[in-house]
Amino acid sequence: MNGITAEALLVLQKIVKACAARPFAEAQAEQLCPAALCRAELQLALLELREAGLLELRQKLWGERLYQIPESHLPPLHRMLFPHEPVQAVNAIKMDKEAGPELSGELFRALAFIAEEGLPLTAKGAIHKKNINRLSACLTLPEEPLKGLFPAAQQEVYPFPLPVMVILDLLLCLGLVRRGDSAYLLETEMLESWLHLSGKQMSSLLYGLVLCRYGQPDPAGQHFRYLVSSADYPPGMWFALRDILERMLGAGLAQDQDTAALEASARGWLTGLAGFGWCELGSSEDGAVCFRWTAARPQLPPIGAAAFSSRSIDVQEPADVMEGSLEQEDLPQQDEFRQASDSPGFIVQPDFEVLVPAECPYSHRWLLAGCAELQHSDDLWSYRLTREKLESAAEQGMSPEAVISWLAAHARGGLPAQVELSLRQWCKGIGRTELAEAILLACRSEADGNDIAAHPRLSGLLARIGPLHFIVRSEGVEAVRKELGAAGMAPPKRIAGQEAQPGRDWPLVNGSRTGDIAAYALPVHRQATGLFAFAPVPPLIPLNLHATEEAVLTGLAAVPQMWIKQWRKYHATTAQKVMEQAVEWGVKVRLSMEGEVCEFIPARISRNPWEVQGALLLAKPDRVQEVRLNAADWQEMQLMIPKMRRNSSSA
Repeated sequence: MNGITAEALLVLQKIVKACAARPFAEAQAEQLCPAALCRAELQLALLELREAGLLELRQKLWGERLYQIPESHLPPLHRMLFPHEPVQAVNAIKMDKEAGPELSGELFRALAFIAEEGLPLTAKGAIHKKNINRLSACLTLPEEPLKGLFPAAQQEVYPFPLPVMVILDLLLCLGLVRRGDSAYLLETEMLESWLHLSGKQMSSLLYGLVLCRYGQPDPAGQHFRYLVSSADYPPGMWFALRDILERMLGAGLAQDQDTAALEASARGWLTGLAGFGWCELGSSEDGAVCFRWTAARPQLPPIGAAAFSSRSIDVQEPADVMEGSLEQEDLPQQDEFRQASDSPGFIVQPDFEVLVPAECPYSHRWLLAGCAELQHSDDLWSYRLTREKLESAAEQGMSPEAVISWLAAHARGGLPAQVELSLRQWCKGIGRTELAEAILLACRSEADGNDIAAHPRLSGLLARIGPLHFIVRSEGVEAVRKELGAAGMAPPKRIAGQEAQPGRDWPLVNGSRTGDIAAYALPVHRQATGLFAFAPVPPLIPLNLHATEEAVLTGLAAVPQMWIKQWRKYHATTAQKVMEQAVEWGVKVRLSMEGEVCEFIPARISRNPWEVQGALLLAKPDRVQEVRLNAADWQEMQLMIPKMRRNSSSA
């Protein structure tokens, strides 16, 4: 932000206070103009902020133009524009709300559920209620803490339990799940990249989405969310909520927000973070609300990861997404992809419990979920090996022998003897028989059946089970079709009762392809992609600095240069024309009044009698005074043309 003029910083501070990183209409910019700046200075300050990347201008389809500070710039702007004293920690004596399960673990549970049981859609496009209930039952994310993350008036529109809505919304936004024609489906390539992120990387990505998608929509609420996320509040230390609110009020970041409503919004946000496993709430001796970040506290998203969107919590269908990468330091580097044999493993207990340390890769946890029951996904994850899960793994494409070999290769210290013996005993009863769909050939008459049975080239391809029916081996269907066609008895191409269905193999069952894994890239949300609808992102208006500066002072060449370059007294008629030109351009006028020189910002001209209304900038005392003047109230005058940022012809 080096090189930003004082005028631009003044405008920036006004915008941050009033709007945070929320979009605001171009017409509202004039309402945010500091009292000491004229309209032309405001336009040049906005242009300067756009040039510096601190402000964006976008245009909707119907022509309305919106300004917005990029959301990722809000934390550094807080530090630069609103410096404050170091934050003091407090002693909390009562725990009111403990941290819930970590959000990344809840997403993992939902992904495993979709992989194993699916999430089919009804003919009307809704998820089957029984599947929603089963998904809700497998999650440990509580519903009550999440209510404070959304406007109360919107909570009635949720068709599902709130934890399911939030988890599915995040999965869609992360690109790990997509809506198909008949079901929600896993995106296996994105899933594989996601599973190769560390837990901290997952949390930071999730926190970035939570910051820009949830929480009360007002600017004060957004200010609070980013202030409480700053490095001023390290994990493990208690801080009083009222201290943050007082800081906001003192800096003017609460604007006209009611203090009680702001506190309720702040408590709702912190309660939601506690539900996601990121913070805890308590109270001090005097009953003051306190909070502290847990060790699982995520980092703020990097610059450029914020979304341009307005708040709308309607439920809608996901749209297409475009991909954009995170900053490189936030992605796992290639040397972090260890070979399976070198990766930190899990521990298989003699009682069939599998303990998963924090450093165990998520790719291993995913394959464990395919062959063992996930029991806990908190700090220390645990699974349990069961016969039912071994049978389920076989149905999902993981043979029992392959499961045992994989467990033995990745378990620290190998498999306990009694566990391996039991697994091999279970294997003996798996896969010995199977039910298979048979293809039945039906004839119209017994004579046709006799002809087919006597056909020399069909004897090894089918077996007669009755006068009119034959069983056809699947690999012989085309040969049978060809021979029957040649004999004048060709069956229809479509096999009655048979529908093409996708396979149900457990995703990534063959393990990770170390050399082919792409770094995870968070989809860029140009439109809403989750369950919660956001307004489409209007296209960015390209910055043409020279043309924009020229537009600030249109018709400059036709104005007498003495009005700009000379400090002098004019005839009343000419003085009125000079002042009218200042109103048209929105610039200041230097005036001498009663022997003192001052600056004047004209706003409106009235006639019969002629008067100009505007703001008089007084040096002593330093204040702005609204006045009405006529041409006889001043002597010398001069138009004050603001300095351009570029060496354009208008300068």
